[in-house]
Amino acid sequence: MTRSSFFFFCEEIQPERLEWLKECLTVPERPPSGPPDDNHRVHCTLYLTGDTLFSLIAPASRQAWDTIAGSAGVEIIADGDELELHGITPLVTSAFPGARIAGGKAAGDSFWHMVISRLALNKEGMRMAGFLLCHGPYISRVPVFALRFLESALLRGISPELYAYLDGVHAVHTGQRPSEFLNIGKEISNLADKAVTSGKDPWFSACSRCSAARGYYLQNPSTGICESSSCISAMTIRNLKEILGRFPYPHPILSHMCGGTAGTSPDESPGLVVFITKTPYYAEWTFGGISLAVAAAMGGIRTTVVFIEQGVYSVVGTHEVSQGDRIFNVQEMIMATGDVPGLNYVAYTPSLDKRNIKIEEMFDMVRPIHGTDLAGIIREQSESNHTRSTRVFLF
Repeated sequence: MTRSSFFFFCEEIQPERLEWLKECLTVPERPPSGPPDDNHRVHCTLYLTGDTLFSLIAPASRQAWDTIAGSAGVEIIADGDELELHGITPLVTSAFPGARIAGGKAAGDSFWHMVISRLALNKEGMRMAGFLLCHGPYISRVPVFALRFLESALLRGISPELYAYLDGVHAVHTGQRPSEFLNIGKEISNLADKAVTSGKDPWFSACSRCSAARGYYLQNPSTGICESSSCISAMTIRNLKEILGRFPYPHPILSHMCGGTAGTSPDESPGLVVFITKTPYYAEWTFGGISLAVAAAMGGIRTTVVFIEQGVYSVVGTHEVSQGDRIFNVQEMIMATGDVPGLNYVAYTPSLDKRNIKIEEMFDMVRPIHGTDLAGIIREQSESNHTRSTRVFLF
């Protein structure tokens, strides 16, 4: 018996992340009783594109990748087009002859066609596929990857869905005129038009809070109602609750760094695991990740927040935010939501130990977990020993 899970990575990946990923992938699934055995290993596919590909040839990452690549039931699929773009195809094929290269000069399906085809196999009658876009256009290639994924979905007759969050809402701006890059606003509009022409129902939305912060959602002084401003018609600004209303459906949702587990319980909605990987205040990632997690839990989605890597600093020390900073105190947010039904907070002990720090005593709602615990959170079992479907997003 195998369980189908996946990880999709497109950004730079550090050795610490590979270490906990290795823990997740090399822990065998335990049958209901008895010791683990090789016939019960989890089958997992790793889809790698963008800057993640460089970690395959980085000396500091090589040992971890060797362990991962040698694990039973683990398959690595690399984006051949991106390998050729960066000129590292020979280096990767030499270092990892077992890795499968899709696209580029390799024969067979393109990388993105393979991604959507593989994910569709686990979703009987899949009608839609989504992408949670958290990066703005032109400063990052993530919007390009989002479009490639959704275009491949449409080619398979699957309705595309785009959820713009954090800086991803910059993709809604009208009048984009990049001189050297793919016009993201125009391509989103074209994709929506193609979907409608094909008889599909595209669902493209941007978070209202993130849009208001960036000037795309303004209050009309005459009516007092907020209205979209300078937005392409293909995107609709909605509150986060409405966007998360799409998440209980069983369709695959990718993001820049994400994963998931296909459950064996057909009637159960996917749960959510949000990894907080960055320091609390330098960027919006921590606040955005916790906000999404809290909103999901309040919407009835079982949700776990994992403080890991640099994210463990959210539960260390006592944060004192001055009035002049105008920043939401992350620790106050954690403590205020510790009793939300269906929301669990955990901190990864190896990340704490690596930094020689401990969870602050006031965070009794944050449970410390170890390596094997992390695998169990991602591949959660119900009381009836069914595997629960899970979405994993890294912030």
